[in-house]
Amino acid sequence: MDGNGVVRSTLTIGRRFNGPKDSGNGGYVAGRLAALIGGPLSNRAAEITLRAPPPLDKPLDLVKSGEAIELRDGDTLLAVVRPAALELEVPPVPAQVQLDRAATMGGSGADSDFHKCFVCGRSREAGDGLRVWAGRCDGSGDMGLAAARWTPDARLADEDGYLPDEYLWGALDCPGATAVLREDDERMCLTGRMTGWVERRLKAGEAATVLAWPIAADGRKLTSGTAVIDSQGRVCARAQILWIVLKEPL
Repeated sequence: MDGNGVVRSTLTIGRRFNGPKDSGNGGYVAGRLAALIGGPLSNRAAEITLRAPPPLDKPLDLVKSGEAIELRDGDTLLAVVRPAALELEVPPVPAQVQLDRAATMGGSGADSDFHKCFVCGRSREAGDGLRVWAGRCDGSGDMGLAAARWTPDARLADEDGYLPDEYLWGALDCPGATAVLREDDERMCLTGRMTGWVERRLKAGEAATVLAWPIAADGRKLTSGTAVIDSQGRVCARAQILWIVLKEPL
């Protein structure tokens, strides 16, 4: 604690957990920050606003004052996390034929700037990245429901065999971008704000479904919902995400 009564510590985002090549995946970073205000299954949502891309392999300052915590790189504000409320209805899991289509279309391939993303990159090996490859379900080309079949690799588990909460936050992230952009859209968007909640732990090796759907669009601001659903149809985690469409590529 400094002389002004502000609690300080640090957080480092390892290079493995990138989204864009040289910065942290928004969902993973949000999950790391969410843990600071509630811990696992705390029965309250966290709101994380991402102000700038968090650098990798560098100790970043955590500055706490009241209920809010700021993530800073020197004088640069990277993110703010605070407790929040979340009411988000999850749509039904789509039919098998729609899931089959999504499975063939999902993920960021070799021609994408995100092909090495910890969450959606198709260049990540099993047990290294999450490999949540969400594709569009309906084939219309417009914004709409996206889904991924996801069986987390056992090497991603903690000592109890479950996924760390920040991995569920990561799984909530990238599919939302698929839901809010047209299939032929060449624009790029980044996570601006994520309000989410881990409600139930997911065991590694258990088949799950990740759903994402559009909620709103206002110019370069797009809003999606995402949920991770276990093999018994129970929601493990859900989030509402505000996406910012970039004026220019990274």
